[in-house]
Amino acid sequence: MTDPTDPTDPTDPDAVELGVAVPATVEQAWAAVVGLPDVRAWTEPAHVRPRADGTIAVATGAEDALRVVTSDPPHRLVTEAVVVLDGRDAVLTTTWRIEPHETDARATAGVRVTTTGLGAAAGRAPGTALRERAATALSTLAVHLQYWPDRIGPGCTGAGVHAWGPSRGRSADSGHERAHARFLAQVGILVPRQPLTTFRGVPPLAGTCLERRAGHHHSAALLLLDAPAPGVATLATTGTDPVHEIRAVLYGDDAAGIAERLSAQWSSWLAQA
Repeated sequence: MTDPTDPTDPTDPDAVELGVAVPATVEQAWAAVVGLPDVRAWTEPAHVRPRADGTIAVATGAEDALRVVTSDPPHRLVTEAVVVLDGRDAVLTTTWRIEPHETDARATAGVRVTTTGLGAAAGRAPGTALRERAATALSTLAVHLQYWPDRIGPGCTGAGVHAWGPSRGRSADSGHERAHARFLAQVGILVPRQPLTTFRGVPPLAGTCLERRAGHHHSAALLLLDAPAPGVATLATTGTDPVHEIRAVLYGDDAAGIAERLSAQWSSWLAQA
């Protein structure tokens, strides 16, 4: 039954909606949704910014991108953002719903994210891109809650890493999927479920590639990190004129300093890759 006070309607044919069951309590899932910078970022609007070399790149999750409409812990978070669709301003409304999920084995929560306001664009490239990005967000959320449930919450949320840059060295017909495959090959990510150590010259990451998600407008590789600090990282390629991006959350006493250095290292590498 649709909540009449809820500005998003999952039965709306123009809505983009995905869900996942995560190994956590409702309270833990809420803390992850509101506190982890690499989760909500994948459902936030992308912002185009000019670079010093004259190219155009996309940075997602700007601090001023969203307005919180409703916060009803630990079950519902509603945000709004103004984006440009088909040459006009459109208000996208995104709702996160978190409820207990029935299971006999352990505490499990169901997390569902719904975005409305795309109109006809929901059935075209913007809607497809948002679905693919939302899938990355939910996969990232599940990994955090599977491996780091006790590190998430007030006072113990990890430190964020973010860097981005345009795809370079590609031919005119290479397209999105080839650009992402090339990006991962440059880094050293080839086979999921295998140990990973980035190639020489690439900013250092070590751990395991959990999965690779191939999409039409957004593709991503999800990493469980052991070094330079424990955490979760996502390496993504977004757009038909591709932009590469890394987001991560690191845990540990030195996480903030490591995250700052790693962001600078990846920004420099992506500017030249």
